[in-house]
Amino acid sequence: MEAKYRQRRSLVTQMLEEKPVCERCDQARSTDIHEVVSRARGGSILDPSNLVALCRQCHSFITQNPLMAEAEGWSKHSWERDE
Repeated sequence: MEAKYRQRRSLVTQMLEEKPVCERCDQARSTDIHEVVSRARGGSILDPSNLVALCRQCHSFITQNPLMAEAEGWSKHSWERDE
Protein backbone atom coordinates (compact mmCIF):
# COMPACT_ATOMS: atom_id res chain seq x y z
CA MET A 1 0.00 0.00 0.00
CA GLU A 2 2.89 2.37 0.75
CA ALA A 3 4.15 1.95 -2.82
CA LYS A 4 0.73 3.01 -4.13
CA TYR A 5 0.79 6.16 -2.00
CA ARG A 6 4.33 6.99 -3.14
CA GLN A 7 3.07 6.79 -6.71
CA ARG A 8 0.10 8.96 -5.74
CA ARG A 9 2.31 11.67 -4.22
CA SER A 10 4.43 11.75 -7.37
CA LEU A 11 1.32 11.93 -9.58
CA VAL A 12 -0.16 14.76 -7.46
CA THR A 13 3.05 16.78 -7.77
CA GLN A 14 3.15 16.21 -11.53
CA MET A 15 -0.51 17.12 -12.04
CA LEU A 16 -0.29 20.30 -9.97
CA GLU A 17 2.71 21.37 -12.06
CA GLU A 18 0.92 20.55 -15.34
CA LYS A 19 -2.40 22.11 -14.28
CA PRO A 20 -1.54 25.12 -12.11
CA VAL A 21 -5.01 26.69 -12.47
CA CYS A 22 -8.17 25.17 -10.96
CA GLU A 23 -10.09 23.15 -13.53
CA ARG A 24 -13.44 24.15 -12.00
CA CYS A 25 -13.24 27.92 -11.50
CA ASP A 26 -10.40 28.52 -13.98
CA GLN A 27 -9.09 31.32 -11.74
CA ALA A 28 -7.40 30.19 -8.54
CA ARG A 29 -4.17 28.22 -8.17
CA SER A 30 -4.63 24.45 -8.04
CA THR A 31 -3.71 22.99 -4.67
CA ASP A 32 -5.67 19.71 -4.52
CA ILE A 33 -6.21 16.67 -6.69
CA HIS A 34 -9.77 15.33 -6.61
CA GLU A 35 -10.95 11.87 -7.67
CA VAL A 36 -14.07 12.20 -9.81
CA VAL A 37 -15.01 8.60 -8.98
CA SER A 38 -13.95 8.30 -5.34
CA ARG A 39 -12.06 5.33 -3.94
CA ALA A 40 -15.20 4.39 -2.01
CA ARG A 41 -17.07 4.22 -5.33
CA GLY A 42 -14.38 2.13 -7.02
CA GLY A 43 -12.29 4.93 -8.51
CA SER A 44 -8.53 4.82 -8.88
CA ILE A 45 -6.23 7.25 -7.09
CA LEU A 46 -3.58 6.58 -9.76
CA ASP A 47 -5.61 7.02 -12.97
CA PRO A 48 -5.05 10.52 -14.39
CA SER A 49 -8.36 10.30 -16.28
CA ASN A 50 -10.11 10.07 -12.88
CA LEU A 51 -8.29 13.07 -11.41
CA VAL A 52 -8.80 16.83 -11.63
CA ALA A 53 -6.72 19.68 -10.25
CA LEU A 54 -8.72 22.07 -8.06
CA CYS A 55 -8.23 25.01 -5.74
CA ARG A 56 -9.05 24.43 -2.07
CA GLN A 57 -12.30 26.43 -2.30
CA CYS A 58 -13.66 24.42 -5.24
CA HIS A 59 -12.58 21.12 -3.67
CA SER A 60 -14.41 22.07 -0.46
CA PHE A 61 -17.48 23.09 -2.48
CA ILE A 62 -17.55 19.71 -4.26
CA THR A 63 -17.22 17.86 -0.97
CA GLN A 64 -19.91 19.92 0.78
CA ASN A 65 -22.37 19.92 -2.15
CA PRO A 66 -22.42 16.36 -3.51
CA LEU A 67 -25.65 16.69 -5.52
CA MET A 68 -24.45 19.83 -7.28
CA ALA A 69 -21.01 18.25 -7.80
CA GLU A 70 -22.68 15.27 -9.49
CA ALA A 71 -24.85 17.57 -11.63
CA GLU A 72 -21.74 19.51 -12.72
CA GLY A 73 -19.79 16.28 -13.41
CA TRP A 74 -17.16 16.71 -10.69
CA SER A 75 -18.35 13.60 -8.88
CA LYS A 76 -19.59 10.37 -10.45
CA HIS A 77 -20.72 6.92 -9.43
CA SER A 78 -18.75 3.85 -10.45
CA TRP A 79 -21.28 2.96 -13.14
CA GLU A 80 -20.76 6.40 -14.74
CA ARG A 81 -17.02 5.91 -15.31
CA ASP A 82 -15.67 6.51 -18.78
CA GLU A 83 -14.15 3.22 -19.86
